Amino acid sequence: MRERQTTRRLKGDRVSLHLWQENLRRLIYAASMILSVLFIGTFGYMILEKWSFFDSIYMTIITTATVGFREIADLSDNGRIFTMILIVLGIGTGGYSIGTIAAIVVEGQMLDILRGRRMVKEITGLRDHIIVCGFGKIGREVCQCLNEADQSFMVIDNNDETIDMALELGYLAAVGDVTEDEILVKAGIKQARGLISAISEDSANIYLVLTARALNDKLYIVARGVGDPYKLKMKRAGANRVVSPFEIGARRMSALMIRPEIVDFLEAFSPGTSYGLRVERLKLQESSSLNGNQLDQSYIKRDTNGALILGIDKPGQPLLINPPGETRLQAGDYLLAIGNDQQLEILQTLVK
Repeated sequence: MRERQTTRRLKGDRVSLHLWQENLRRLIYAASMILSVLFIGTFGYMILEKWSFFDSIYMTIITTATVGFREIADLSDNGRIFTMILIVLGIGTGGYSIGTIAAIVVEGQMLDILRGRRMVKEITGLRDHIIVCGFGKIGREVCQCLNEADQSFMVIDNNDETIDMALELGYLAAVGDVTEDEILVKAGIKQARGLISAISEDSANIYLVLTARALNDKLYIVARGVGDPYKLKMKRAGANRVVSPFEIGARRMSALMIRPEIVDFLEAFSPGTSYGLRVERLKLQESSSLNGNQLDQSYIKRDTNGALILGIDKPGQPLLINPPGETRLQAGDYLLAIGNDQQLEILQTLVK
């Protein structure tokens, strides 16, 4: 059975991939200025006055802090000039640095930095995940389905309130403009296996598909599209599938009216249903005992206690639905199987 990946969660935190970096950059800049003054002062005294490292750094600290302590030794003329310069540098640097750190702490940005670092660590740790762009009505439904299926995913949206909503639901989410390369790279697009573009504007979806395809040519992209011209452009831009919510909704409504039993049967394989069945796509490995056998001689249903092969996806060939028994299984084939967790787990061991 496919190894399930639990969605990484970080409840109650919200992060902008730009904002937390900007705050952290300010903090590092302020600290580096203080360290630079200490470095200049320490080695300046060591060179000009021939003092030890300890005496030099002590003199630098009491000078830049303007505490009024006396010098540890008489200063030369060059040393006095250097001390005056160091006092000016210390006052300016100290004032800026203390003001910056105080502003970050008072405004609560220090907590945002820590949360942001934790969130970004979670994001950068994702592998083989799905990136959901846009958390509107469609995006929320998509995330709910992915969560029920135990898929590893993260959400990106440029609206703070929308991301707060995603985080309240326990999803890993970040604020950012998905049309920017930097945001997608930080979301792990190069390690992701798929991207769902659920933005409401078709033009934005097209631009996102172009950007995502350029960053990862192996990415599986599903995009939302309404009009036929936009759907065609999205496919040309690199989308593997383009879905129209209105078209799917209309088809489902008509199917419920014409063939409700069939719709109920298909829903039995949806995540979260009480039937406990699901459809899985499994790759047949070279070392598998099934490799080279005909389907009817593989005894998959018997050995798995009930799993059924609905289709076989052979490289370079159309998907074979309801394959005949004489179909030969070969390494590299993808088997579309239906069964419960236990049956598919057994089948997973057979295809390896």
